[in-house]
Amino acid sequence: SASDTAFDIYEKVCNDIYCSLERTKKVLDKDALEKTSAAIRNAGKIIVFGLGNSAAIAMDASHKLLRAGYNAVAYTDNHMQVIAASHLKPKDVAIGISHSGSSKDVIEALQIAKDHGAVTVCITNKGKSPIQKHSDYVLHTESEETQYNILALNSRIAQLSIVDALYYHVVYQQSEKSLASINDTEISLKTKK
Repeated sequence: SASDTAFDIYEKVCNDIYCSLERTKKVLDKDALEKTSAAIRNAGKIIVFGLGNSAAIAMDASHKLLRAGYNAVAYTDNHMQVIAASHLKPKDVAIGISHSGSSKDVIEALQIAKDHGAVTVCITNKGKSPIQKHSDYVLHTESEETQYNILALNSRIAQLSIVDALYYHVVYQQSEKSLASINDTEISLKTKK
């Protein structure tokens, strides 16, 4: 409210985030998370779709997986999403991120990926949504946004927690390969620091 101090608002934001993470932990399908991790580890190519607020999450997911040695790319343009999806093959993975689960372009890209035999995954808020119909694995978040939700902070942090869990699981399951890739990345980046 207008009477809150900046620190009061910070505390409320932290509490909202904590509640979203706790609710997400309760609704997240453990089996779907495990199967998504296995699909990523065995993938020839991984593409991640996100638009609007979900674009940053898609970029984060591809960035982490690329550093770990996976052929991962994020697409945040609706035309590029469709083009990339049309070139997928069986054993490739397409991940669609949409809080509402109703983003037409992300849904279309997932459908095309599925039609080409790719494993499809969505990260979306709990509830009925069209994106789930085109996903082999559904990873639910559960967060409520506040009145001024343009940044969709709670949903983004819940989505990021799932991305991080997948990243860590993939790395630890293929530790030698992933650690070598991470080390190669760090060596290559030394000239940038």
